Amino acid sequence: MVSETVDKIGTLIRQAAERQRPYVERVCAGCKAPCCERVHYLYTEKDILYLRLSGLKQTWRREGFMKKGCWFLGPSGCSLDLHSRPFICHSYICSELEGAIRESGPTVMDELRETFRVIGMLRGQMWAEYLDETRRRENNSIPS
Repeated sequence: MVSETVDKIGTLIRQAAERQRPYVERVCAGCKAPCCERVHYLYTEKDILYLRLSGLKQTWRREGFMKKGCWFLGPSGCSLDLHSRPFICHSYICSELEGAIRESGPTVMDELRETFRVIGMLRGQMWAEYLDETRRRENNSIPS
């Protein structure tokens, strides 16, 4: 069922973010060339579907339309709620961040990579389940 898959994705995103938090706070806050300043529009169809199915409000900032870099990067970091961020924002780990994570022990980075792999798989499953449920609803609403 698609709602269960969406819940699993949310749980894993929260766990991955918590796992990364101490390293992100230390490395990203002091970064001279943050990845957020080099990107623009990152949402994929699966990100938008996840937002829609999870009931989260989409946050589109019109005032940032012509801004260089991520529209959601504010003075104190990302202005988006954790679950409203595109998946790439969770899963992209630059070499400096990876180095800091690996310093804490060899397993943390491997566990994060596995979590991201599972989230990616679940996002594909969410897409397929959504399409199946949509087809079923459409087939049930067609008069015979």
